[in-house]
Amino acid sequence: MVCAPMARLLIVEDNHELASLIVAMAQSRGHEAQAASTGEAALESLGPNTRWDAALVDLLLPDIRGSEVLAALRAHGIPALAVSGVYKGDRFAQEAVQVHGARAFFEKPFDLITVMEALEQAGGVSPQPRAPPPIAESVLLDELLDAEDLIVLEEFPPESGGSSEPLQVVPSTDPLPEPSDAEHALPLPFGMREKVWSETATPSEPPPPRRALPTWSLGGELKETSVPRLLNAYYEARHHGELKLQQGAVLKVVYFESGNIVYAASNLAAERFGRFCARRGVLPESQLPEVAAYAKEHGLRTGEAMIRMGLIDAAQRKQLLEEQVKDIVASTFAWKEGGFGFSAMRPRRTDLVKLSVFPGDLVLEGVAKTETLVALRQHMPRSRRLFPTADAPYGLHELKLEGPQALVLAYADGSKTVEDLLTLTDLSERQTLATLRALELLGILEERPDTPSRRHRISFGL
Repeated sequence: MVCAPMARLLIVEDNHELASLIVAMAQSRGHEAQAASTGEAALESLGPNTRWDAALVDLLLPDIRGSEVLAALRAHGIPALAVSGVYKGDRFAQEAVQVHGARAFFEKPFDLITVMEALEQAGGVSPQPRAPPPIAESVLLDELLDAEDLIVLEEFPPESGGSSEPLQVVPSTDPLPEPSDAEHALPLPFGMREKVWSETATPSEPPPPRRALPTWSLGGELKETSVPRLLNAYYEARHHGELKLQQGAVLKVVYFESGNIVYAASNLAAERFGRFCARRGVLPESQLPEVAAYAKEHGLRTGEAMIRMGLIDAAQRKQLLEEQVKDIVASTFAWKEGGFGFSAMRPRRTDLVKLSVFPGDLVLEGVAKTETLVALRQHMPRSRRLFPTADAPYGLHELKLEGPQALVLAYADGSKTVEDLLTLTDLSERQTLATLRALELLGILEERPDTPSRRHRISFGL
């Protein structure tokens, strides 16, 4: 069997999360890929013993101009694509291509598949046929109560240090561990390939053959990033796929379509749909066994069973699922340890409640809901100065900022400290700090070093 040709790709992008996502996508398509977060690192990779087939270069880098990297690549005969979230319009596109030798120019946000196909073409590799990402035919979110054929996700290797070894999804027949506390963790049912409760199935029937399980690409460790920044990367790349998050025995998976969140799953018992509804007062917790029994008897998911039992209607179910998704994802914002991984899989569309949660608003709401005042004060000392980010993943028109929040953002122009901002706003200290913290996590605001870098002296041109 002849293997498909592979390309060696250099990704020059100072947004670490976006670079990781691009590298993971390239690897999933059979290429070798490496990220460089600075222009100097990219130039150092152009040694005589290293040969790149193609490169992707962000024009706004923290140390040197992207155009300098493009010139060096051209001198080495390496075709390159240029991308930018700041330099936009025909002028910069023409300058990047006609003056600096880029094969093509893409504005951020971009469609990651389109950029990858252009990168493959530049590298002399025939792009793979355009097709939707593989579908994960798994039981999701509100079916975690009904898992019969369970699997677990392999743990991140200790001190992985960003290893490129893939995270495998492996079957498990081990008995469930005895819970040490009320928040005991259960395996996620991603190996489910048939209806959980089949009215015709009997114990003597052989289990159905398993289909191929998702392949996970190791993205890195959470101590090097944050979950909101990973959400930003999916949105900026308008990507379809899954994001795996793991901290100890706790596993959560977030599903994306076009950069928006469509589902999230957790293996914490307390985050199952039925218990979530009980906490919201939709039904008493004492009624959960009845709902589970009804769902099992009729082969339904928990939410569908609750609809048939007259506990909720379809609109309420969708609203509750959206709120549950937000809670599951927001609960990971404070994670400092653990790992994350990418997969190109996407959830099946049949029998799913279609959701679309905008990550920008989720981060704004999630930080305000989950961060304590003590934690916010640690993140936002009074002496900090925050500046607008040049290449933010979101447009300000996309974010749902209340009037006072918008004023805080307007005042955060780098000339004022956090203490100054607290005196200028009518918001409470917690509300102000939560807004600033969320805007920083969203990449809207940033803290710049005291010594100006070459990046911040760039005003015009490439």
